[in-house]
Amino acid sequence: MTQTMTILASLAPVFLVMALGYCAGHTRDFDNRNIGSLNALVMDFALPAALFTAMAQASRKAMLDQATLALVLSGAMLVAYGVTYFVERLWFGRDRRESALIALTASGPNVGSAGLPIVAALFSRSASISVAVAVAIAAIVVTPLSLLLLESADGKSANVLSVMKKALLQPIVIAPVLGLLCSLAGFSPPPLVESTLILVGQGASGTALFLTGLVLSAQPVKLSANVAWTVAMKNVLQPLLTALLALPLLDGAEARVAVMLMAVPSGAFGVLFAVRYGVASAQIGTMLIASTLLSTVTLTAAILLSAGWSWT
Repeated sequence: MTQTMTILASLAPVFLVMALGYCAGHTRDFDNRNIGSLNALVMDFALPAALFTAMAQASRKAMLDQATLALVLSGAMLVAYGVTYFVERLWFGRDRRESALIALTASGPNVGSAGLPIVAALFSRSASISVAVAVAIAAIVVTPLSLLLLESADGKSANVLSVMKKALLQPIVIAPVLGLLCSLAGFSPPPLVESTLILVGQGASGTALFLTGLVLSAQPVKLSANVAWTVAMKNVLQPLLTALLALPLLDGAEARVAVMLMAVPSGAFGVLFAVRYGVASAQIGTMLIASTLLSTVTLTAAILLSAGWSWT
């Protein structure tokens, strides 16, 4: 019961902030059709600042100790992304841009908002580094892949190098890479720079969730077999895949951390990129809502099934 209450308590703020954004768009307090400036604030400033500081503040040893966990999380995200993308393209007939964003939503967990309170409540040791690694993996691995697919499908016949350059030079990609390099080099940003970036990044998760609700208020919710499949991939199949990858490579407690990180619901990057690239898709918004609602059940199941993984 305590663990279930922990999950509900950690997810409640996520629901409430998204609901505030939804209500703000529904009542027209915010224009839910023209939100480019708010989207730029989140994607180009707040989230990059938060990712950089989370990575740069970790010690070199702490970061190196997370290498195997990073490998497991990378594998779980890439497999979920690849399978979802090709199913969307070959089975459901979606175009490249929508398939990329659906795959991003099905493979990218909302660790920045929902992951930290859940993992911190379940484990006695500090989980902030593991959460930062998970956020960085999503930003460094699946986000550039999505951007490459989006840019290459732009219809302007850009060459591969220019597409890669444009995708990889996005602030949301550069920031965690620079933070990782600072950590591995043992370099701490000047206190003034660090405090400034912390201040900029403090509202990243809340603003992203509010923006997600605002975007959803302008989209119809359409349940379908396609939505059911992608939500099952995120909430059920991805945690199971993570367990298969983690148990041979990590000790019991670390494997459980990995599963918890991948069991949290879908993140908002798919919705935010859909706004930026003008991709109209009711499925992405519906996936986000359904994944978050279903996570109250699937997270509870993941916690109970992994409860015995305490060996070292």
